[in-house]
Amino acid sequence: MIVWPQRIEGPCLRVLPPKEMAELMASLDAMPNGDRNKTILKRIIGAESTQVTLDKAGRICVPEEMTRAAGIEDEATLVGLLDRFEIWDPARYEKVKAADAVMATEAFKMME
Repeated sequence: MIVWPQRIEGPCLRVLPPKEMAELMASLDAMPNGDRNKTILKRIIGAESTQVTLDKAGRICVPEEMTRAAGIEDEATLVGLLDRFEIWDPARYEKVKAADAVMATEAFKMME
């Protein structure tokens, strides 16, 4: 689980299965050592991520400091991304959803 700061609307929590996390780490390692972004990304992802495990009911426990960092308080919205999912503050996600809707037509052209 990573505090993912990529959106202008604010961060969310991105939950990746172990295979996807390994691929993310491999893509970071493949970046040139002279690229300052490599160190920045490794530092941020290393500091803002944690490994979570499923309990017997298939649930994860989200660390409180991560929910605070993502602006999540009483409620959360889970959003599937096919191979991973995100956990959002509901009001923040509504803004993201509206922004995505504006870009959807252009994005779906890539699928044709």
